[in-house]
Amino acid sequence: MPAQAAVPQQCIQAKNRIKACPHQLYRADKLPSQSNIQLLCICISDFEPLLRQTDGDQQKIEQNMTRRQFEVQFGEDLPVILAILKRQR
Repeated sequence: MPAQAAVPQQCIQAKNRIKACPHQLYRADKLPSQSNIQLLCICISDFEPLLRQTDGDQQKIEQNMTRRQFEVQFGEDLPVILAILKRQR
């Protein structure tokens, strides 16, 4: 990857986000939907509910609903995005 990689045009974020993302992560990686390693911008704030431990049933339900929404939006890229955010990749 070149040292002067272009900044991504748009961050990976929830489709219903209206305002600018307050907490972003930039990482060079490749998503399953991409053919090459690219500089990714991920809005950490949008994925935070999926990164937290859940305490009760209501929180688990909300987390599962959020996960399903993101699975529809990001498809096979979601597990990789979460792995990047959890620093497992």
